[in-house]
Amino acid sequence: MKKNIPPEMAVSFLTCSGDYLDPVGDPLPFDKLMAEASKADYVLIGEGHTSVCDHKAQFDIIDGLSRGHRKIAIGLEMVTTGKQDVLNRFNLGQIPVTELARKLDWENGWRYDFNMFKPIFQLAAKRRLTVAGLNFPFSLVQEIGEKGLDGLSPDDRALLPEKVIPPAPEQEEGLKEVLAMHQGHDAGDPKQVEQFFLVQSLWDTAMAEQAVKLRRDSGHPVVILAGGGHVEHGWGIPRRLKVLDPQAKIMTVMPWRGDEFYPTAADSFFYCPSSYESRMGMTIEMRRGEAVITVVKRDRKAYKKGLRPGDIIAKAQGIPVTSLRSMHMAGSKAHREDKPLVFTIKRRGKIFDLDMGRLSRTKKDK
Repeated sequence: MKKNIPPEMAVSFLTCSGDYLDPVGDPLPFDKLMAEASKADYVLIGEGHTSVCDHKAQFDIIDGLSRGHRKIAIGLEMVTTGKQDVLNRFNLGQIPVTELARKLDWENGWRYDFNMFKPIFQLAAKRRLTVAGLNFPFSLVQEIGEKGLDGLSPDDRALLPEKVIPPAPEQEEGLKEVLAMHQGHDAGDPKQVEQFFLVQSLWDTAMAEQAVKLRRDSGHPVVILAGGGHVEHGWGIPRRLKVLDPQAKIMTVMPWRGDEFYPTAADSFFYCPSSYESRMGMTIEMRRGEAVITVVKRDRKAYKKGLRPGDIIAKAQGIPVTSLRSMHMAGSKAHREDKPLVFTIKRRGKIFDLDMGRLSRTKKDK
């Protein structure tokens, strides 16, 4: 008679938000993480752009690496190279953090809440750390996707890397899955796939090029903050860094959400359950596949529209909410169709719809 064998254990301890893990899922003391990271020429920290926990981990790592007057440079996916003159003046102490979002036109550029990044800028100002933008203009991403390289002006082409480093073969299936999530796109269309691969390759190559330039110009190790898709498995920016700066030591740190654990996804991990702080004034956490509202601010739109802590968002714009990506897709759909965003809410056994109104990208919620 066969015995029931439990599944292989992913991690060896009960994790709490903010804990660090090594590649085999054992606890990683912060001082040991710092000891390894301090040996690296590039430390890439992946993030979910709306995760408060992820940004806290990024802050802690930058804080740890820059203690004792140790200098590092910070490279940001969130800022384009076209705004480097603003960051240069910030680096010189000529622009205070309170003015930085406006000077960078953050709300119309990166758009994700500046307040989540603010502590990192404050730390950089306090310790005189060099900060640089790594991204090419955000509009180019969409333009290349629609028109290809031949449709770009000479000035726009000059912003792109001279040599495009293609994706790793093992990343291609994952990229096709990402393409399939974009409404109106067909991952079975070779032309669309080729165009999407080109955009991603240009994006990651350009950021890697700028990171190499930042290391060379500053003379310091570089901490790169970028979305997890540009960091995980060493496929995005790290792959290009290995080509452009082959002698450099590269370290990757990624968030783990408590789901399946992939040891090859990074050199180290920090545990941050999936969460999202909305501009409507609510915080959402994914718990056992459900989107649970954990915080509602009394003076914001979410409260005024009737949302309360403990509510579960079952659907958004008719899309079943099984991940935070579903929320993003619903918001994009509502914005694209210029229709009110509708949530289907589960509350203590009852199910009902809430009309949250139309979304705005550039104006604060009333």
